[in-house]
Amino acid sequence: MTRPISLGLGKIAGLAIASGLVLTQSYGSFGPEMSIAEAGELPGGVRFFSRPPQLVDSVTTFNAVSIPAAKYYFTISLPEQAGEPLDRVVFQQQPNPDPINFYPEQTFAFLGDLHNRGFQVALESVDWDRDTGKITVTFAQTISPGETVTIGLKPWKNPDVPGVYQFRVFALPPGENSQAMDLGVARFQFYRGGTW
Repeated sequence: MTRPISLGLGKIAGLAIASGLVLTQSYGSFGPEMSIAEAGELPGGVRFFSRPPQLVDSVTTFNAVSIPAAKYYFTISLPEQAGEPLDRVVFQQQPNPDPINFYPEQTFAFLGDLHNRGFQVALESVDWDRDTGKITVTFAQTISPGETVTIGLKPWKNPDVPGVYQFRVFALPPGENSQAMDLGVARFQFYRGGTW
């Protein structure tokens, strides 16, 4: 049976992962043995990023409350040394002053950012769980290391209550057993009488 190495070796594991290696500990008939797995996949088929993607920007087109024409843009950069392509992104709406509803079928993506738009990126699926506020965007073809991609979400309208609204963003490589990478929190500030 293969298990992650013990917490006592956390610093060694951190150095190994940073250098593109993953240590695992297996228990044989003569006690624990250390082995090295290739970066990008752990025993059991669990895939992960060697270098994490980065959430580089999050922008709304309108920051006034109750505006129906707004779009929310999230730009993610995948480093050359990521080790795996980007397969899907999950947006988890945090406990916000007023839950935001979305049109999942109007979600779109393109390579580059808002200032340097590239080709449109086809989406395989967009799943919105209204109960949990989670939106999962899966690309038709994975995004290669070294690329930047921007995803646009279309809300029904901006929230009616002013304040700061947050979405935790997760990136995943391909595969059912892929390891989600927490990219941090995207924040939007909505004002009463904000910009149109």
